[in-house]
Amino acid sequence: MAYPAKAVANEFLRLAKEHGQPVSPMTLLKLVFFAHGWYLAATGRPLIKEQVEAWRYGPVIRVLYDEFKHFGNCPISDSAHDIIFDGKRLIAHEPNLQDSVSCESEGEYEDASKVIRWVWDKYRGFEAIKLSQLTHLADSPWKNVYKDGVRNIVIPNDVIRGYYKKLLEDK
Repeated sequence: MAYPAKAVANEFLRLAKEHGQPVSPMTLLKLVFFAHGWYLAATGRPLIKEQVEAWRYGPVIRVLYDEFKHFGNCPISDSAHDIIFDGKRLIAHEPNLQDSVSCESEGEYEDASKVIRWVWDKYRGFEAIKLSQLTHLADSPWKNVYKDGVRNIVIPNDVIRGYYKKLLEDK
């Protein structure tokens, strides 16, 4: 089961708050991308529902970019929200991984949580620019599809999975 990118982002923001570590929008975008890649490699299934696009400074999940761009380079101080209509009024809903969990998907939820925690532990010490540089390495999914000046290029999940699968096998 794939999760909304906002739910995955909120999990990273929860971990950041728990560790007293600020997270900028660029850092968050890269963390969600890394989690998506490692999850694809480990399970063969996408972590997030949304497509990843190749932008100038690396992979971007547009819905997260739109949600957090107003923070600029500053730390994010609020979680992602969806505005939903409950039949009477509009309300702000904070997506989380557990929103979609059923008895049948409990194992997938545990896998997703473990990968997110692992990515947080592995990458939380890196500055945003270093995370961006990691996405620009030779043979990276971004490097394989990015074309300077071309917008909205989707990085296919099979390209992301292949790259992270190779990294996983090399470990």
